[in-house]
Amino acid sequence: MRSLRANCNTLRSRRGVPGGPAAARTALVAALALAAHAVHATCLLAQAAFCETFEQGPAPASDRGRGVELSRTRFSTTRYAPSLSTGDGVTFWVWEAEFGLIAEEPPPCRSDVTGLLMPTRDTLVCNPSAPIQSHYLMTAVGSQNYGSNAYRIRQPFDFAGRTGRLVFDTDLASNFLLGYTSVVISEDPSPAPSWDVNGRGPNPRNGVVVVFLGSPVEVHDVRDYAMTDLAGTSDDVPRQRGHLSRVELRLSTTQIEVLTSEPSADGIHFGPLVRRRIDTFETPLPFTRGYVSLIAHNHATWKYGITFGGLPRPLRSWNTYWDNIGFDGPVLPGTREYEVPAALVPHTFTTTDEFPPGVVNVIEHPGLSLGYVIPDGAGALGEPLVFRGVSLRHATRARLVFNGYYQGYDIDGIRLGTGRLRWQFNGHPPHERAFTPGEVAMLDSPGQTGGYNHAIDVPLSELVEGDNQVRFGTLHISSGYPNAVTNLDLLLDTDPAFIFDDGFDGNRTQRERQKPET
Repeated sequence: MRSLRANCNTLRSRRGVPGGPAAARTALVAALALAAHAVHATCLLAQAAFCETFEQGPAPASDRGRGVELSRTRFSTTRYAPSLSTGDGVTFWVWEAEFGLIAEEPPPCRSDVTGLLMPTRDTLVCNPSAPIQSHYLMTAVGSQNYGSNAYRIRQPFDFAGRTGRLVFDTDLASNFLLGYTSVVISEDPSPAPSWDVNGRGPNPRNGVVVVFLGSPVEVHDVRDYAMTDLAGTSDDVPRQRGHLSRVELRLSTTQIEVLTSEPSADGIHFGPLVRRRIDTFETPLPFTRGYVSLIAHNHATWKYGITFGGLPRPLRSWNTYWDNIGFDGPVLPGTREYEVPAALVPHTFTTTDEFPPGVVNVIEHPGLSLGYVIPDGAGALGEPLVFRGVSLRHATRARLVFNGYYQGYDIDGIRLGTGRLRWQFNGHPPHERAFTPGEVAMLDSPGQTGGYNHAIDVPLSELVEGDNQVRFGTLHISSGYPNAVTNLDLLLDTDPAFIFDDGFDGNRTQRERQKPET
């Protein structure tokens, strides 16, 4: 900052530069912008344990995964479709997203981003624009009927013995029937943590869920999958579509405080933070270290875009904008993580709608099935899913993290009964897992649709260096909708006495990490 300030002072004194005073003023504006970005490089945290400003642009090809242009070493990206997730011959199917129908939104990201966006291009690092004058993240949720895109920071957030600060900039303008945002701090690395009112779950095992739903802020406390709405009230939250507001959450085991700013005119300069809500937990949180997930939700944009959004035609996706994501505290080594790519099976769906009145439009939507169907029955296991290039070096713990979808039926609705989840690594004897009382109770609560966030410990002895195959099945869980899994990650905790080049591909050399993966 000191050197940038000196440069600004030097520029103010220049009169003989090429182009004269006008050029000097232009250079001064550029230097001031650099100074702002230098401040943002710490996400405005005195001791940033994690900070992502997107100023480096899209991640290199060798560092991409399900998160498209996000760094897979920093974020785990998941897409979730909770409503009839395996109906009509598709498995967690997501259709195309779009830019431009909501006039107040920023322009379409970059000149090379055109047309409709498939799920393979729904998460983009955008160039600066008039309302957001720095690089930022755009996330487009095309999944209709309560779909979500979740972005979990791979590094844990530790708030033991203190009040931790989590910050991010986002567009807080929302519409209950179109889309909105939330943030979850969960004890487990939940792949798609959500809430069980409008979002239809699946709940995290333990966590805190903050939902920005229009003017109020909702806060939910989750213990053993059971969600409690905290009794506090929220002041109105200022918001403007297409403009970022600064958000700060202050979390301890006994209290959470939610603060936001007024919307920014340029995405760089923000007004003061104002407390919108504060809640005290009835009993302290059962964890002091967790994982942060930023989530964009699509309620049903195609269904309600005209009648409740005032748009000239149905809306394909709900787009959310993010910047300057970070948290403070101790810098903890991230887990070394590996992911199974989404299935990406093409499938189309046709809608027939009337707009404007009297004009019938038949539209065929391209889309992709992202998950994997698994069989039910004694001894039945699905096709192998592969985590590639796994390094076990100095690993102390392994967890298999994924979303499961199971719909067993009883006389009075969805029930698991004697159902079991079965999983197997590398040809070892399959493990048979009963559902916990908390998981069973979650499924039995109104609004749930059969989805789970799983984080299952895996014996290290069953893993191998290199490629690892996992297979899934169920026992006594059968209905008209196939069971399925999606959003699979393998997390390895490592001995903290050893430091790697990164926390993701610890066995790869620098030269190997620069090569695109096949």
